Amino acid sequence: MARILVVGAGDIGGQLAIKLAQANHDVWALRRSDIAIGEGVHTIQGDVSEPETLLDIPSDVDILVYTVASPEFSKEGYHKYYYRGICHVLHALKAQGQEPKYAFFTSSSSVYHQMDASWVDEDSPTEPNSFAGKELLQAEGALAKGYIPATSVRFPGIYGPGRTRMIEQARQGGHCDPTPEVWTNRIHRDDCVGVLQFLIEKVLAGEKIDDIYMACDSEPATLYDILEWMKDRIGDVEPDYELPEATRRANRRCSNKRLIAEGYQFQFNNYQEGYEFVLKELGL
Repeated sequence: MARILVVGAGDIGGQLAIKLAQANHDVWALRRSDIAIGEGVHTIQGDVSEPETLLDIPSDVDILVYTVASPEFSKEGYHKYYYRGICHVLHALKAQGQEPKYAFFTSSSSVYHQMDASWVDEDSPTEPNSFAGKELLQAEGALAKGYIPATSVRFPGIYGPGRTRMIEQARQGGHCDPTPEVWTNRIHRDDCVGVLQFLIEKVLAGEKIDDIYMACDSEPATLYDILEWMKDRIGDVEPDYELPEATRRANRRCSNKRLIAEGYQFQFNNYQEGYEFVLKELGL
């Protein structure tokens, strides 16, 4: 049994905390809300942007998992909750004399700049143009340069419970032309949790893991193919309307070969499997 501190226990972090507690770990979850996470999870109220609220973190932490989601979609918000937030948590642990065995950070594929339909993986250059990508890359660097061995896990578009933007676009008749192709990548929320738990258990078993993982499903797909499949699957949708350009800003294909080579088995290997599950949950 390990003592695991999950910082940022929202959707992914909260589900991860529950899964880890079910696996008989001693799990502590720090979040801005005072609402309890679930059975077996110790909840601490705190805000990573306010270091004085981090004094109640538990002692003897074995694994740190930083899954904070910025409540502000701005350069300032991202800087405060990713780069500065990680620095504050590392400082709080170090001030207590703690030396966790390992740390994880949930990052994003927005750290990549490629928009030419090329394949990217953990070794691809990262020169992001967006403030989000720049701030997340800076946060990855802060953790990598910290005093705890660490891994950043880069997620692309996440879908699942409460994350149904693509489904709503399809129901409203969202359309884009098949050419030029706009490649997209995604991962179901449950696989986000699964990947993190998988890597945590490998570390606890004494296995060496890499410092970066691209965590996406196995089949990148074009925006056109996804929308047309989903409209056919749902059936009763609104007349077509052209999606705004902003929804197509990324055009790359992400590879999960490193993660697959480690032995992770995806619950949902492609968008059809994942969205079929979500649609059935929604009664569609």
